[in-house]
Amino acid sequence: MKKILTLMLLLCCCTAVAMAQMPAAVQRHLPSIIENFNINKSNDKLAYWYAFSDVDGDGINEFSVADYAKEQIYCYKANSDGAQRIRTIPTGTINWQPLFYIYSTEGRNASLDVTLKHRPLFLNDIKIAKNRFSTNNETWTTEGVDVGKMKRTYNRIIFKPHIGNAKFVSEKATGRNGVFTFALTDAAMTRKMFRGYSDYQATPFIVPQAWLNNHTPLNFTRWLNGEKEMSASPDVIQLINGFYGNQHVIATKWLASCPDNERHFYMALFAPKNGVGLVAMVCIAEGEVISVYNDWQELSQDNKYTLSGEDYDKDLFFHAPQIMAMVAAPAGLELYVRWNSLEGMHYSIWREMDQNWIQIQDDYQYLQAW
Repeated sequence: MKKILTLMLLLCCCTAVAMAQMPAAVQRHLPSIIENFNINKSNDKLAYWYAFSDVDGDGINEFSVADYAKEQIYCYKANSDGAQRIRTIPTGTINWQPLFYIYSTEGRNASLDVTLKHRPLFLNDIKIAKNRFSTNNETWTTEGVDVGKMKRTYNRIIFKPHIGNAKFVSEKATGRNGVFTFALTDAAMTRKMFRGYSDYQATPFIVPQAWLNNHTPLNFTRWLNGEKEMSASPDVIQLINGFYGNQHVIATKWLASCPDNERHFYMALFAPKNGVGLVAMVCIAEGEVISVYNDWQELSQDNKYTLSGEDYDKDLFFHAPQIMAMVAAPAGLELYVRWNSLEGMHYSIWREMDQNWIQIQDDYQYLQAW
């Protein structure tokens, strides 16, 4: 799913050097804006697009939210006191962007965010047997990571529910980039933390100890690369069908389950309607769908291909999030994931906001062109 990229999403998803700054008021009140928009909405009318534009001619851009079909558009004035909905809505040529990527396309003030102020870094070069875990600034060079602070204070490696004390080991220059390597202070911890995982299957992340003051990694089970894929049960498919207004589900895939909060995550692929397909990550808790990431796909005339040229079938699950940690956090449940785009690997943090999932951090590793 997750970015089963159309050409437009390919452009906005790769880390952009020149981006606008999301207004602090919008960043603070985005959860309440999404909740306000979603009230009493059916699944296909949940918040999907956003735009900044001066709708009332006061010289200040207002913030607009729309469902995928743009049948309902809400416009808000946001300030330090809150976000007030206004009657005027944007008209004319508007630069609508997927709400899921707002933190990636607009930029954000990290100091305002309980998670981003700690700047978690994914460790994407893993050597479990050697107790060596590396990250490189080729993937996060535009994010302004303070390398000196990272080497001094990043001392906790997280993977699934496991927390390991860590230390900085070495820095190696590779052209204009640097590779930064850490190790668990207790090498024996590798056996507990990564039991059953190969180097390729695991992508832990490293944070300062302060991240743990209000973030709690949860225990969960998940599908691993190389394992047999498991589809949703008929009862789960019925729940998904009900939430999506009996839109026909043509394929599903189980991603993960968390007993701590009774969450179950699935991918679902729906039959096309009116030249549009839908691939969704669906979160189920206590017998109902409670949150989703809807990825709408414009299709070819025969509904066989996406705009990015991929077959519209269950092979799109190639882009599904591989969950490396599930974290209870003050701003909402967070998933620390990696996922395949068309030309590389993304290392991202997704946050649950009302019924929507929003990507709040995204690092990208270019691997190869197709």
